[in-house]
Amino acid sequence: MMVDTGNASSLIRPKVARRLGGRAAYSVEQVTSAGVRRVPVMVIDQLTMGPATDRQIEAMVGEVAMDGVDGVLGQSWLVRHDYLLDYKDRRLVLDGAAPEGAIRADLRSVDGRPAVAALVDGVARDLVVDSGADVLVLFEHKLGNALETTLLTNGQTGGAELGSARVALAGAEGQRMTAARVSSTQLSGGLLPAKTFRAIYVSNRHGFIELAR
Repeated sequence: MMVDTGNASSLIRPKVARRLGGRAAYSVEQVTSAGVRRVPVMVIDQLTMGPATDRQIEAMVGEVAMDGVDGVLGQSWLVRHDYLLDYKDRRLVLDGAAPEGAIRADLRSVDGRPAVAALVDGVARDLVVDSGADVLVLFEHKLGNALETTLLTNGQTGGAELGSARVALAGAEGQRMTAARVSSTQLSGGLLPAKTFRAIYVSNRHGFIELAR
């Protein structure tokens, strides 16, 4: 399973859902930067990761835009824990200690996903800290017609304008980043790629997020 902090739900492939003997309990509208689509949802009775076991986990049923994984663990599971994504040492730690020497910010929520307040080119935005994003993605209400690149989301694609933006977090010095600007009337703010940092720590229990460079 791939861990995706920017996915409000979780996701499993249809063949895995059949193997589990699950049936769709209801359907939801999945909103991505490429558009909106309706997908079936099943409820996983039990999910175990390392020492943690959780029950009744919502998971959308659909294909995953990555080979070699059976699904995605998103916020329908992650929100039940404090968690550390340590990119330097390539590990996921559940309910452990926060890293030292990190930027701490209040944990915000955008559609159930962890977000931080940021200044992007001097403008206040809420940015979702997204482990599935490769570049900074900024949602705009209107863009020009010159869409220079294609943005791939899970199973969908959309046009984007490629450039750069300066991002400042929690009073820290700003950093210039490659940015893809996407026209969207459904989404606002943007996506901050988690892999920009050495590690990220999300405390759902205490309401803060730490970003270690």
